Amino acid sequence: MSISSAKIIGSGLIGTSIGLALAQKGVQVLMSDASESAASLAQSLVYPQKDFDSDHAFDVVVIAVPPSAFREVIILEKDINPTSTFVDILSIKTKPQLEVETFKGLSERFVGSHPMAGREVSGAKSARGDLFMGRSWIICPSDQASSASEKVARELVELCGGVVVTMSAEEHDQAMALVSHAPQVLASLMAGALMEAKPQWLNLVGQGFRDMTRIADSDSELWQEILSENAVNIVDVLSLTRKKLEKTERDLSNPLAAKEFIEAGNEGRSLIPGKHGGAARRYIYLHIVIDDKAGQLAAIFNDCAKAQVNIEDVSIEHTPGQNTGLVTLSVLEAHKAEQLEKYLITAGWKVHSTSK
Repeated sequence: MSISSAKIIGSGLIGTSIGLALAQKGVQVLMSDASESAASLAQSLVYPQKDFDSDHAFDVVVIAVPPSAFREVIILEKDINPTSTFVDILSIKTKPQLEVETFKGLSERFVGSHPMAGREVSGAKSARGDLFMGRSWIICPSDQASSASEKVARELVELCGGVVVTMSAEEHDQAMALVSHAPQVLASLMAGALMEAKPQWLNLVGQGFRDMTRIADSDSELWQEILSENAVNIVDVLSLTRKKLEKTERDLSNPLAAKEFIEAGNEGRSLIPGKHGGAARRYIYLHIVIDDKAGQLAAIFNDCAKAQVNIEDVSIEHTPGQNTGLVTLSVLEAHKAEQLEKYLITAGWKVHSTSK
């Protein structure tokens, strides 16, 4: 293992989660942040027994700061750590790469990256060492990056449990415009439309609208940087979307046209890879009606263990005051689902299966 020590600049959710993941693999980690309290909390969580000399040579320095702070950080750290490999985790890649290229010799030691993982909560207190497990983690080594630096970046991803995806900085920004940045714009616009709605309509908001606008509850200061820096690519996506919306406006009253664009959405969504970034998976769902009493969920899990069937996911639906609830188990393999269904029915559970 070539990474024995790491310095992480930025003690938020992502930076601290990286620190936790590395520490679990025996890497010595120094957490740093513009906020002393944030750095102190992160350090206590990640590697409380830190003891680094002022001239310690870190194998890798991870830059986990907002885009606007990147240049200031790299200017300072490149001299403090003259032999370290630098890896950033910004959600835009072209700009930081161009900034690095303005410093002689630094491009050889820099590899841009972007872990495709996160949470709806922020800060070191929300960090998890398994946040990146099985998740895609993009690296964007430039033509100037040394093979040694790229090797360190790959090892960083692997130590954190991520799956390496390699692409150029330009392709990364184009991809993010489609799968992340434009959706943020659309979600924020839809959520913003509620400000003009009649107050009594707000009580009618259902799960579909909540799902669609979940990411509208985002950090405006961070996103103003991301959106403005990748505006060219985002505009391309929005322009294509606008044309499709205009066509939909014209054709919406035609039942056949309405059916076609809904089916196109079905087909597009089916292309989204499944768990751990693999091929899209078709699950069997076992719906179990349970009584509203303590211990029911634990009993179901216990029976699943006895049946020796792995559960991919679980969801619970229960209305307060209702005497029954619904537990849905997701099983990947059809024969395993059938095996579990038979076992649970024999054990006295009320089971109904569906597939999707």
